[in-house]
Amino acid sequence: MFDASPEHSPMSGIDEYLVHNYPHPVRVMWTTDAQAYERVWFSAQDDAGELLVVCGLAFYPNLGTAEAFAIVNHRGAHTTVRAHRRLGDNRMDMRVGPIAFEVIEPFREWRLVLDENEFGTSYDIRWFDTKRAVFRNLGAGMIANGTPFGGVAGYDGFGEQTGWVRVGDQHYDLTRDHYNGSRDHHWGTRDGVGGPGRWSGWQHVMSGAFVQYPDWSVWTDHVMRNLGDPRPGSETLRRRRHRLRFEPDTNLLLGGEMDLTFASGEAKTVTFERLGNQVAFLRCGMYGGPNGGTPDGDIWHGMYVGDNVVAGETYDATDPAVRARICGLDQHHMRFECDGQVSYGIFEAYDTLCFDTAQAGRQGLSLFTPMA
Repeated sequence: MFDASPEHSPMSGIDEYLVHNYPHPVRVMWTTDAQAYERVWFSAQDDAGELLVVCGLAFYPNLGTAEAFAIVNHRGAHTTVRAHRRLGDNRMDMRVGPIAFEVIEPFREWRLVLDENEFGTSYDIRWFDTKRAVFRNLGAGMIANGTPFGGVAGYDGFGEQTGWVRVGDQHYDLTRDHYNGSRDHHWGTRDGVGGPGRWSGWQHVMSGAFVQYPDWSVWTDHVMRNLGDPRPGSETLRRRRHRLRFEPDTNLLLGGEMDLTFASGEAKTVTFERLGNQVAFLRCGMYGGPNGGTPDGDIWHGMYVGDNVVAGETYDATDPAVRARICGLDQHHMRFECDGQVSYGIFEAYDTLCFDTAQAGRQGLSLFTPMA
């Protein structure tokens, strides 16, 4: 289970687990910072605009907490299941309540499970990597006054899925030709872990697109290659520019265009359009920020809410008033088109801060203006 292909060097199979603690043993954290964390995150989306699954697992060793979430948006019915427990000593245990994550083969295959529960959604998904995961040290960020916060390393990737998802009495079989997704695994320290009292007030406006094509992919600014590609490593985009469209009544992201400039100087323009109301509202997964933590209860990452606690809810995301109330760091299910090729992926933005920034023409963002 701990072997990995040489193309993932310097990472080994053990890097797929949530055990990073340089330079100390697993049970002795490398920092006393309460905001130390480690998280895996996965998405799976169809090509029909009916089903979107986003889930994650995180450990907070200095807070002694573990949590997981599973979001299933089925035709605008947005259901979240959250689970919490004390972390304990075994950081190889990747189950929290009904939500479980299992490494089948490092950097090749995972199993994602949401057991039957009172919120009417469940799944058993096999995840198969398609792009090469590459380790990156992303360093620390800065807030407006120049104070450093955080320090994050890890990797990201893309995949395809098989298995099934059940929503109420409806059953969906997942096949690799119709379902794909993205994933990441990061560790370090993260602003806001532990609650709003540990949040600096800073918020990134958007991450951007997570989309893969047969021969290339972009995960925000990271250009990843297929597994087995003879070229080593990966690349970083030289530049990104976004022209964005928003819902007139809520200012949530709807679509737009992005100009990508690659390290070679090659340029591509990608157009994208949201599929219905297929959005994963990550505040429901405890991603706190300017709009608060969970829409009901204000729970943030790492907060202690009890041992072996399971909670959740369903929101009607077809209602603009509901979307406006629960929005924040949001993952919009998009149809992407580039050079005649169509793919389906995620565009992550912080609503409605993203609209304000595009309206002001800052950070490479602008409002989309249709050609006459």
